[in-house]
Amino acid sequence: MMKPYFNPKKQTFWHWLSSELSERMLENLPFIKISPSQIFLSGCFEEKIINHLHRLYPQAHLLTDQVKHSSFKFGLANLNLWNKKKMRHLSLQESQILADIDLLWGGPLNLEGSEYLKFFSDAGLLLKTQGLIMFNYLGPDTAKEYWSQLTQRGQIGPDMHDIGDILIKSGFADPVMNMEYINLEYESCELLMKDLFGMGLLSESDLVSDTLKNTFEEIKKESPKMNLTLEVVYGHAWKVNKKEPGITRVPVDQILKTYKK
Repeated sequence: MMKPYFNPKKQTFWHWLSSELSERMLENLPFIKISPSQIFLSGCFEEKIINHLHRLYPQAHLLTDQVKHSSFKFGLANLNLWNKKKMRHLSLQESQILADIDLLWGGPLNLEGSEYLKFFSDAGLLLKTQGLIMFNYLGPDTAKEYWSQLTQRGQIGPDMHDIGDILIKSGFADPVMNMEYINLEYESCELLMKDLFGMGLLSESDLVSDTLKNTFEEIKKESPKMNLTLEVVYGHAWKVNKKEPGITRVPVDQILKTYKK
């Protein structure tokens, strides 16, 4: 299976990012007609996000893989907020045994290369037919101001059109993809470097590198408030029945109408 999304060493930035992007995705739910009985959350989420989903869909059972992230301030002790009978913890792989999820809520995805295809293929196995997946991740323009200084550039996510193609290959129909830029300003080189590390764009050795720190200090001299661009990609799609190759199904009434003509 894929690596966990949430790395405790990158907690501060990823914690903030997950909460911010989930709140933005929640704004779209009132426009989507869905009454889920089972929701699976894969990623790193604050209590307020799970509370919001519970208020919006009080009938739904909530499942999450977040228990794996033991350093995060969410755990079994807090389950009384959502009713212990309606909250369960299991991995995405384990939850495939159920294969009856109506809504999969994921992000920010923190994957590499072929792991995106693996994730969406797994999601397709997990969701019911007509089940919905909603997700977000950081796109390829993220941190474009510092590409020449970064050592781990390959970890930033793919173009949203590529993800759209992967969704279709994974059994989803009519994926909807959109993107926005979030611009951050930093007055401290140290904080900027920590957040770049939080995105996987700097290594641990980079954080203690005097050479790299001096490079960022030179950048700061030219622009006291250093900018950081986040390209955020959002997507959702519905799972559809897998098509059988070489077979086209036509309703009987349509055949009769054609014949009568």
